[in-house]
Amino acid sequence: MSPTPHILLNGTLCDGRQGDPAPERLLHDNYIHATVNTAAHRALHLNKHLAYAAASYSKLYGSAPQFDAARLREHIAALLDADRMPRLGNIVRLYLLPPQRNGTSAPDLLLSVDHSTIYRGYELASIRPKAVLTNYEIPFCGHRTAVSLTTSRYMQAFAERSGCHVALHCNRAGYLVSCGEYPVFLARDGVLFTPPAETFAACTERDLMFRACSLAGIPVTERPIAASELPDADELMVFNHTGLQSLLSLGNYYFYNLLALRIEKVLGTLTEEGLQL
Repeated sequence: MSPTPHILLNGTLCDGRQGDPAPERLLHDNYIHATVNTAAHRALHLNKHLAYAAASYSKLYGSAPQFDAARLREHIAALLDADRMPRLGNIVRLYLLPPQRNGTSAPDLLLSVDHSTIYRGYELASIRPKAVLTNYEIPFCGHRTAVSLTTSRYMQAFAERSGCHVALHCNRAGYLVSCGEYPVFLARDGVLFTPPAETFAACTERDLMFRACSLAGIPVTERPIAASELPDADELMVFNHTGLQSLLSLGNYYFYNLLALRIEKVLGTLTEEGLQL
């Protein structure tokens, strides 16, 4: 018999059967969220995730939340233990919910287990996904919000209905933005290009890809990428919560994975560094 899922709300471990209102708030309220990878129940790059979540919350809600990162690491491990999750790899989602009580500006902090993975930390995905190009705009692009999460899940489902695996996000001006909530990179002639920060803001995964490319000796240039350029790419890559994805195809266009294989060799370093940060 599978264990009952738990949540951690403001440091208190709650049984999913207790009827806490927090899960209901995730369906209807606004929030900021972060997707944290773990290895052996230890959170990776937690400080960086918290810093970006706090910056987004401050920008959109006007107050800067404070975190005890060491205590949160303990809470994440306790949550994974309570749900009897495997010790290889798991994804934990962190939500900052604007308070419903008057007179307080501190968000409610909710932790929940999203899913387990077959990877230990950051790795190159073993399956190369097919991509579909989607065209849309969302408010506060670059911030991880309830809207961005819902939209990325909707577009993921659209891609799967189309016989693909991931949805690339193109804006109304015809420029590449991201792959859902994660940064995308185009390779041409040994150089990687990615949309500039004003198109898709900095995030933990974007920073990790820049770090990986630095370790692998691969230059990265920030510039606008028109959707019309995609068929001429040598490679298309996405860095998400589990690591690197090398895209197989977009429509009738197929891509190599040569630079991705170079980056794969340094992903273990990102995992080891993430255990300390």
